[in-house]
Order: sequence, then C-alpha cells, then structure tokens
Amino acid sequence: MAGVEIKLDTSEAQRALSDMQKQIPFAQASALNDLAFQIMRGENDAFSKIFEHPRPFTLRATQVEKKATKSDLTAVVSLRPAQERYLQPYETGGEHETPWQQGNLLVPVDGPTDKYGQISKGMLSRVLDRSDVFKGTVRGITGIWQRPVRGARRDGTRGTKGSLNKINGKKTSLKLLYMWRPNVNVHKRLSFAKRGAEIVATRGGKALADAIQKAVRTAW
Repeated sequence: MAGVEIKLDTSEAQRALSDMQKQIPFAQASALNDLAFQIMRGENDAFSKIFEHPRPFTLRATQVEKKATKSDLTAVVSLRPAQERYLQPYETGGEHETPWQQGNLLVPVDGPTDKYGQISKGMLSRVLDRSDVFKGTVRGITGIWQRPVRGARRDGTRGTKGSLNKINGKKTSLKLLYMWRPNVNVHKRLSFAKRGAEIVATRGGKALADAIQKAVRTAW
C-alpha cells in the first residue's frame, strides 16, 4: 500500500493560542477588578444594616482605591479617608470618634437633630450663634444650654418660655439642648475585612472563569 502523507496546518491555532496566552494577564486583572467592585458594593450595602439611619455619606464610604492591571495584579478596596476617620473604630475596636470635644460625645437632649438623628456641624453652629444659647456646666452637667427669654428680642427672634426643668433633681429655668458624656467603646463591628474575604472566596472562581471565557472568545 502506498504511503499517504497528511499535513495539518496548525499555524493559525498556534497564533490563536499565543494570543490567548497574552490575554491571560488581562483576564486576571479583569477578574480582580470585577471582585473589587463587588466588594465595594457589598461593603456599602452592609452599612445600612449595621447602622440605624446612616447618612448617604456613610453609604458611599467604600472605594476601589486602585484597579489591577496586567503588569500589576493588585486591586485595593478601602474606606475613603473622611469616612475612615469615624468608621475605623467599628472595624478594629476602640472609642467613638468625637469631632466636637476631644474625649467626649455630644448627645442631643432637647436640641434639634437632622433627619438621621445626628448633630451636623452646620446645625450646631446655628444653635450656638443664638444669643440665648451658651456652652457651660450647670449643676454638674456640661453641655449646651438655652436661657429663658420672654417676649421678642430686638433682632426679632424669640427665646424659650420661662418653664422650669429638672436637672439632677433640681429645678431650673434653663433648657439643656445637648450634653457631653464620657466617650465609650463602640459595640458594633463592620467586619470589613472578613466580608471582603468572604466575597472573594465565594465569587472569585466565577469571576476568573468569566474573565477567561471572555479572553478565549477574544483570542479566537
């Protein structure tokens, strides 16, 4: 029987495989960035369950600080610096961050708060601008107080009525708006790092598989 020689041209396949090999780092970077943004969204969504009435500012606290590239397969997810200042204790433990007076918490009593139940700097500044409001210690309580003023002032504003309030068991015509209390350790936990690790563990395989499939389609 005469010999039959069959040749198979694999050059195109080799080129495709070579191109696919070149796509691997892009696939890895794509998978890492996909996971990074999944972590960012997962962390921000968790804040609404951890805190009562969190501000939108807090719900945007997590960021993808650095995206991965084919030459640097590292993606970084972090808290934005402004939010990290007051959220960090909830991750690592420690006392509440206190912007008003070092070492103490400012707590509303009869003073106004925003719709999130918090005291904004702008609101506090407006309260303190009133001529009938002062900071001080009364009957052992340090806080922000309002004096009783009857009738209208020269500037057209009005003060509180002259009703009596009980402060530490004694009557006073002053109204306690806010008080400073000793700082305490936070009792809630963000579990920021733990949640991020869980997202990688449960979704990492799919993210990488999806990225590789896309790379294969691109190569062929």
